[in-house]
Amino acid sequence: MKQSQKIIIVVSFTIISLLVATGLIESARVYGEMRDPFSLPPGVRLLSKGDSAPATKGPLQTSERGPASLSSSPLRVKAILISDHIRLASIDRHIVTVGDSIQGERILEIENDRVILGKGDKKRTLYLFQGAISLRVEEEQGERR
Repeated sequence: MKQSQKIIIVVSFTIISLLVATGLIESARVYGEMRDPFSLPPGVRLLSKGDSAPATKGPLQTSERGPASLSSSPLRVKAILISDHIRLASIDRHIVTVGDSIQGERILEIENDRVILGKGDKKRTLYLFQGAISLRVEEEQGERR
């Protein structure tokens, strides 16, 4: 193969690659703005310093403790998934839905930010663990599921 043919092939490949890449980028912009993968989903926003978080600091009083002391080991809700057809919660390393049991307690309800457990006639609420960043889950009007 001659030197001029190699140069023509390399230049052609480069031009075609640039056209394809530009076309793909433009087509993504035509269908909508580029989505920011680090943005919060709709209905979830950071709590401002003026808002109060539902968690209280310090030990609970014995009168508040009541049903919260049902289980010997503390359970922590890591994630909640709610769709039109199913409600799932990730509690420690278990994925559960309404009606399932975990450590002898039955899952009674799964809400946007909490899971309600029951054992016998006692109930307790586990709130979604939010880590160091405080988030608030808001429902849109008429979106009660």
